[in-house]
Amino acid sequence: MKITRNNMKLVLLGLICLSICFAQPVFGDQLYAPEYLWAKGIDSKTEAVEIVDTHLGIPYRDDGALDDKGYFTSFDRPDRFFNTPGLNCSGLVVSAARFLFDKNFTLAEVTRDRQGNSGNNSPMGKDWDFGWDLILNLSDGRQPKVIMPDGKDYPLEGADGMNLRGFDLQDTSAWRRVISQMQPGHVYFGTISRAGNERPYKILHYHVVMMIPDSKGAVWLYHATRRSSVHKMNVNTTQGLNRFMSQFRGSRGDEKMILVVSAVLPTIGQETVADVPTPVAGETGAAQQRQPGTATAKLEPSDTNHDAAPTSEEEEQAPPPPPREPEKKGPEIVINHLAGKVFKAFPDLNGSIPKFADDAKQALSFRFQNHGNAARKIEIILQGPRGNSQYSGSLENNADELNVVYPRDFTNAEPSTSQGEYLVNVKIDGVQWLANAFEVAMPREAQPKITSVKVPNTVEAGKTFTVRIDAQNMGAESDYGGITVSCPNPAGLKIVSAKPGKVFSQGSTVLSVMSDKIRTKVPMAERWIELWGENKPYDMTVQIQAGKPGTYPLYVRCALRGVNVKSSVILMDPGSSDTADQQGFPVKVYNITVR
Repeated sequence: MKITRNNMKLVLLGLICLSICFAQPVFGDQLYAPEYLWAKGIDSKTEAVEIVDTHLGIPYRDDGALDDKGYFTSFDRPDRFFNTPGLNCSGLVVSAARFLFDKNFTLAEVTRDRQGNSGNNSPMGKDWDFGWDLILNLSDGRQPKVIMPDGKDYPLEGADGMNLRGFDLQDTSAWRRVISQMQPGHVYFGTISRAGNERPYKILHYHVVMMIPDSKGAVWLYHATRRSSVHKMNVNTTQGLNRFMSQFRGSRGDEKMILVVSAVLPTIGQETVADVPTPVAGETGAAQQRQPGTATAKLEPSDTNHDAAPTSEEEEQAPPPPPREPEKKGPEIVINHLAGKVFKAFPDLNGSIPKFADDAKQALSFRFQNHGNAARKIEIILQGPRGNSQYSGSLENNADELNVVYPRDFTNAEPSTSQGEYLVNVKIDGVQWLANAFEVAMPREAQPKITSVKVPNTVEAGKTFTVRIDAQNMGAESDYGGITVSCPNPAGLKIVSAKPGKVFSQGSTVLSVMSDKIRTKVPMAERWIELWGENKPYDMTVQIQAGKPGTYPLYVRCALRGVNVKSSVILMDPGSSDTADQQGFPVKVYNITVR
């Protein structure tokens, strides 16, 4: 898979100094963060709680992680990348730990099999102690200590995820005794384990959390779940602790344990200068590709009964809503922030990331403000796809924001902004202050594609047969989408089941192509997918019972929510067709003869 700067927005952060005096000062690593964290001000946060708070609201993604270069990826496929944020519990803890410890952990480092007992051929199951390994790998070298209700020392040497699992997660009294030992200046990692319900797993460390005490007595627990994304709660309150425990209540015999390990937060030393990527002259962003089937309808699950549980964890309920007229106007160019670096701190000065200066997006705006006691000389050197240009001027103190516009205020500038990569370097009184690398480019779009439909031409009456549909998002990651199958004549072809997916019986409430609620006239099957990743394939297998002899059509379609168009626009495969299903969507038709 080719990774372009257009499909991953990176911001290279300088070293983040924590205002926590503990241990000896240390020098941190060069850290990377995606634009999501940059926009949350990750570079300016100094308190531990503030740092982790920048992750709040990141959507849950199965196996989702952030790698050491700032790309959203996954633990199981670190070679695949996503344009939109998404983390699972482990991905959250790893990302936050990088900025808390000022250590650019790689995914390989944090997932290291510490005792060589959970590899592919492990008799206890592959990655059975994944969470246990992860929190100990993160706390290595940071005075790790097991925190137990009895307050005793539990040595980590010689322990493993089988014999050291902590305390009962549902024991409120145990929690109170553990929380009473927590102190500011530390981070507390937790790994939750339960009995395995599949062979060969006896124990499974399947979920991790992070806890941070603040100076006001709160203990903030952070984790990522499917229902609530990345969120936090104060477990040093009855309400907060009960909320957390309720998220892990199971049936009798499904007891869960949690092991809590503390690590000391460091004091970070002075930052070092790191190189910022230099753009290649003439290199442009990826061009917008024409998309199949665009429609101005909000894409949602069709079933309006929100109490009905989906048949699998990644599914919601049914079909995409309506297309109308295609968008005449394509998406406009955007600025992708690739990297940034502060070389020297000027506490009285503020700067913002580059933005467009006009509605036509032909000019760039660079804004600065001086809250100090004296004016400063400011120099801006802009390297772009068509050459270099420069601005020199005065940044007056206690004045309005200085707005420097390219090309208007620059020497040797082109008449207007071009697509491509830019690097801006800013100097204050001759000293390099900061640099930003960014790209002006067309946005990428999602692209649904039915890649394979395995369907028999002829079947025997009364017999049940299988149809498999494979689909893939060939473009940018989409928030959601679905694969839908129906037959207009259930007397000839009756849909029995869908795996994974859900069968909507006749009379179910769904949304039509005109966005109004209708009742299905015939059964339909659908697999609904949240966060359909770039190049991510999904499939659905449908069991169908053949009825009376004859030849009958089977309708198949796939849809995704648009990424760069309005949220009411959906993309479809097929984009158009002479045949529509009961909701009015274009479909691919497969004729099946029943004998």
